[in-house]
Amino acid sequence: MLVVVPARNRRPLALQAVRSVLDQTYSDLRCLVIDDASTDGTAQALAAVGDPRVEVVVNERPAGASAARNLALAAVKGETWVAFLDSDDLWAPTKLERQLAALAAHPGAGWAATACVNVSVDLDVVHALRMATGGTTGDLHCYGVDQLRPMLAEENVLPAGSTTVMASAALLAEVGGYDTGLTTCEDWDLWARLARHAPLVYVDAPLAAYRIWSGQSSVDVAAFVRDAARVRARHYPELGPLPGSYAARWQMEAGWRYVTARRRGRAAASYLRAAWLGRLPGQLAYALAALVDPAAVHRHLGRAQRRGLLPEGWEDQARAWLSPYRQGPALPP
Repeated sequence: MLVVVPARNRRPLALQAVRSVLDQTYSDLRCLVIDDASTDGTAQALAAVGDPRVEVVVNERPAGASAARNLALAAVKGETWVAFLDSDDLWAPTKLERQLAALAAHPGAGWAATACVNVSVDLDVVHALRMATGGTTGDLHCYGVDQLRPMLAEENVLPAGSTTVMASAALLAEVGGYDTGLTTCEDWDLWARLARHAPLVYVDAPLAAYRIWSGQSSVDVAAFVRDAARVRARHYPELGPLPGSYAARWQMEAGWRYVTARRRGRAAASYLRAAWLGRLPGQLAYALAALVDPAAVHRHLGRAQRRGLLPEGWEDQARAWLSPYRQGPALPP
């Protein structure tokens, strides 16, 4: 098993991420960290971890997360499976074990994903991200090629970007890895290509933590909308251009993330843009509230999201395996 972790100037975050790899119940792995020209000592800190399963490769000049992941894919040494983890996210200890078991139960599947919980910078559980299961029961679901393509038509439905995905090394080599011309949505583009070639098996359990904080590239809504339009045109040209409501929805998402990250000015600006782009006057109230009382916005939206997006028992499960990481160094808001 090859685990790929791209990192740039995220020393405390990357140390936690790599720790979550080394704490896996499935231990036959190689963790390859691609340090993308960090200047904060990320590479040195990871090299000092002292576990032979951790390898650090340093880019002398920043090339971006997609190029870093592709560099790792080019360094596959006979591994059958490749798993991806962003350096600001975390895995539950059984994440790899349960994915491999799911793949063994569905030998025709070429890749796997899991659900995750969104967490704050302090690792408090916010809500969950899940794939649609069509009302079926159980935590294991297999999506055929014919199902996956329409599911991916409007957005990236796989939770937490690359962090929850494991794929066959041979399949990744066949489809060509990440598109380095995309600064966001590169995972969505790759999933659309994988979806043409192999079924996906999905474990509906909170086996990863996707951290919401101000350093996420996905907060850059302008870049996201630009790249989403490119992915849509490339894989679904029959759908036409992105509607204004699409950009508005992501401005609302950005507003929520900025509120969670305690960035009231940026949150208000995002809600104002959502009001304009989507013709949604109700977002003006959120813009004002984000400036005056962002904590109230956070509580209100948090309660709404938890009611609709956090299955019973998931918070307790996630809090249990997240507990050791709460003792780590303070992280930026």
